[in-house]
Amino acid sequence: MRIYPHFVVVGFSNSYLIADEKTGAAVIVDPGMFDVSFLKLIEDHHYYIRAVLVTHAHESHINGLKTLTRIYDTLIYSFRDKIFDITTKTIKDGDIITVENLCFEVIETPGHSRDSVVYKCQDYLFTGDTLTAGLIGTTPHDHARKILEGSIQKKIFSLPDYMVIFPGHGPPTRLECERTTNPMLSIET
Repeated sequence: MRIYPHFVVVGFSNSYLIADEKTGAAVIVDPGMFDVSFLKLIEDHHYYIRAVLVTHAHESHINGLKTLTRIYDTLIYSFRDKIFDITTKTIKDGDIITVENLCFEVIETPGHSRDSVVYKCQDYLFTGDTLTAGLIGTTPHDHARKILEGSIQKKIFSLPDYMVIFPGHGPPTRLECERTTNPMLSIET
């Protein structure tokens, strides 16, 4: 398995290409923009996009869907049943998405948005806006913030320290760092 980050200037968001180098099957997480450089990365490595995983349907994470679906016949996985006019395969907490040798577990983390999810693949977490380096997702009100913090504490912080976080914005981080130093959370020791 190989992970390629793709930074999108519009919205300052991260997209990720996760590829099985043996089979050429690939998955994109949060296609914020599907530009020529992203297409070149995929085509130069002879990958084929088998699935798109959406962490939440905010524009900076989904703007590339329309272009991507014109090029690749692929399944879109989301908590929502439609994004733009594209029908998706709906997911829920605990679902397992298997794309050839790649396996992703769905972890629901509402709070930043009602449709926020994290995808766990091996030792990696694709967190969207749920959890980033030194931050958590913005929330519309205090109740949503408590829900988000509860999701992070129960579902994410219960995972091993060595897990690498690939967020929707900002640099990668490790779960241990966020568990012990993230100033946006009430750290429980």
